[in-house]
Order: sequence, then C-alpha cells, then structure tokens
Amino acid sequence: MPSRAPKSSKKRGDSGKPRVGNGVRAAVKKAAAKPVVRNNDLPVVTIKVQRKPTYARAQFDRKMNALKKLSDEGKLFKQANPVARDESITKAYKARIRQKIFDKYWPHDKKLANRLSERLTDQHPDHVWELQLGGPDDVSNLKLLHGDTNEDVGRQIRQQIMKLPDGTPIRIEVVD
Repeated sequence: MPSRAPKSSKKRGDSGKPRVGNGVRAAVKKAAAKPVVRNNDLPVVTIKVQRKPTYARAQFDRKMNALKKLSDEGKLFKQANPVARDESITKAYKARIRQKIFDKYWPHDKKLANRLSERLTDQHPDHVWELQLGGPDDVSNLKLLHGDTNEDVGRQIRQQIMKLPDGTPIRIEVVD
C-alpha cells in the first residue's frame, strides 16, 4: 500500500506555515483563554524609557507621547508573557504600505517609488500601544517606527516589567 504524505499547510505560491505540535498548540490555547486585565489592587509601577541619541527622534516622541497618554488614562498594565500575536497582521500592514507607494508613484516616478520602498527596509510595523502593556494586536494599533528604535524601546520596557505580576498598572516616564 502506498504511503500517504501528510497534507501540506502550504498554499499555492505561499511559503506555508510551520507545523505546530500539540504541546505548543495547547499552551497557546491556554494563554489565549485567560486574558489578563489591569489589576487596580496592585500598586502602580513607573517604568522609565531612556531616549537615546541613535533614535529617530520624531518617531520616538510620537510613540512615547501615545504611551504617556494611555498611561495617564490608566490603560497600561503588564500583560502575560509570551504575548499572543499574529505576525501576519504586521507583515500585511507593511506590504500594504509598500503597495500604496508603488500604486501612487509607479510608473511616472520609478526612482521615487524605489527610494521610498527602500526606506521601508529600516522601518518596523510597531504596536503603538505595546502588546506587553495590554495593547491590541490589531492593524489600527500599528504605525511605522525605525527598527532599532522599536526593538530597543520594547526591550527597555520588557526588562522592567518581566518580574512584575500580570495585570500590574504601569506608568511611563521618558528620561534623557
């Protein structure tokens, strides 16, 4: 009897999704089943994000102003890690921006279209309201941010909140 190869999760023209074992699938389901909410019985913790000279200043300020506003509104809290996220949302967001560039400038200004598309290489779709601070994994929460700035800000926040109990209220402060 011929052996049957397992059906591929790969769609025509797609790179396919990696297979996930039952243990990983169960852990993700368990994490998704219990959403963390802000626990106002816990003391508010102020975390400090250091502004560095290598950051894209205007983009960093935009992100920090948004986080400070959410902080002032009492919306920030430590989310359980690992944070559930759908990477296809950020990939599709960046692809749509690239497509909009080419739709607008190609073919009448190919040079500009290519230059703008090239600039996207250093930009990351950033969750303005950090997922690790209770933000939604949704396209409405995305803006482009310089990649190094995005990664470093996220790392600074993660290091300060990782040992806090889930649901801990968070305040943001920027230091120079």
